[in-house]
Amino acid sequence: MRTGALLRPILVFAATATAAGIVVTFLPLAVPSASAGVVAAALFTQTAASTLTRWLAGRDGDRHGSARLVLPGLLISAAGVLVIAPTANPVAVIAGTALFGAGFGVAQNATLTVMYARTPAASYGTVSALWNLAYDGGMGVGAAAFGLVAGSTGYPWAFTLTAVLMLTALVPALRDR
Repeated sequence: MRTGALLRPILVFAATATAAGIVVTFLPLAVPSASAGVVAAALFTQTAASTLTRWLAGRDGDRHGSARLVLPGLLISAAGVLVIAPTANPVAVIAGTALFGAGFGVAQNATLTVMYARTPAASYGTVSALWNLAYDGGMGVGAAAFGLVAGSTGYPWAFTLTAVLMLTALVPALRDR
């Protein structure tokens, strides 16, 4: 955590992990109950998209370097959260979760790979611990904070604010380029 080379990708990944915690926790509550099938389809779409793009990001990163994928992963995942905001629209919910999942998968692969590339093998345990802390902490903090915000603003505005807040991670992402 003392080096910016590790801190910057961690901050970017924490931003996307925060949104992941929000999506999996609150999407079932945010979508009208008559659309229960939409939630199941959306959550499946999100995980399928993230699985596919983790693999594609790994392939591309092996060929061309993973650092260049961190910023697109952040932007795509933030765009996906913004698309989810009109939670009463089933098409928006499914399209948004697909977009979010795609960006999240890219961000997962790219940030972890970049961190490993920037440290000696003896520090891989530290990299793994920091990355997993960002993942688990981001998911938990995101869900807890979103619950407080959504109680005051409603779900559509809370998803919109989440997407905007994710963009604060542009600062470390752009600095890392």
